[in-house]
Amino acid sequence: MTSLLSIRNVTAGYGYGPDIVHDFSLSLNESEVKCIIGPNGAGKSTLLKAVAGILKPRSGDIFFEGKNLSGKEAYQIMRLGICFLPQERAIFPNLTVAENLRMCAYSIKDKALAASRIKAAIGMFPVLGQRLKQIAGTMSGGQQQQLVYARAFTIKPKIILIDEPSLGLAPSLVEQTFSHIKQIASSGIAVLLVEQNAIKGLQTSGYGVVMDLGKLVFEKPANEVLQDQSLRDLYLGKALKK
Repeated sequence: MTSLLSIRNVTAGYGYGPDIVHDFSLSLNESEVKCIIGPNGAGKSTLLKAVAGILKPRSGDIFFEGKNLSGKEAYQIMRLGICFLPQERAIFPNLTVAENLRMCAYSIKDKALAASRIKAAIGMFPVLGQRLKQIAGTMSGGQQQQLVYARAFTIKPKIILIDEPSLGLAPSLVEQTFSHIKQIASSGIAVLLVEQNAIKGLQTSGYGVVMDLGKLVFEKPANEVLQDQSLRDLYLGKALKK
């Protein structure tokens, strides 16, 4: 069976700088959730940007549904069904919650379908339904994070790439954030997640992927990584201390 996403021997970096990601390969199947962990500077965010088309790989190939994404721009990759959620909350802070949702659904030509998608997103994140007229930038960090996920949900991607979802959130909101990611995954959307909170990331995922110095160290079922004390000491400890 062809993987939904296939990253094959990808090397990537910024400008004329050194390679950040080195000969990296990974696959992601439909409805699958994988969490990439590793120390700062391991190349995790760079890899997601390469998949999303924000950064062009220097070598290697990325296939989505069997089609090579080489040469495609970020907006084209998004339209194909890959949605990237960066570390910074990708909302329009000066627009209302309702306007944010409509902006994300703008690419849906069928207005009735767009409206039903927005309604479904609000159903998944009901707090937004109570704040449709509120300026998005005035909401709490956790509520803004819900808006980010709701916006992504309206376009019904097949894959969501999530970069450091717990970054900058109060500890009380971290659990809520990972609960939302589980909600998204349960709807059938595949998730490739980068997270410094290694324990929470792995508890949310089916597989744990350890990345260091731009390379794949290993990939194992997440529960095996969590239960193996030697792996916890060697990799999870390292990821959490950095």
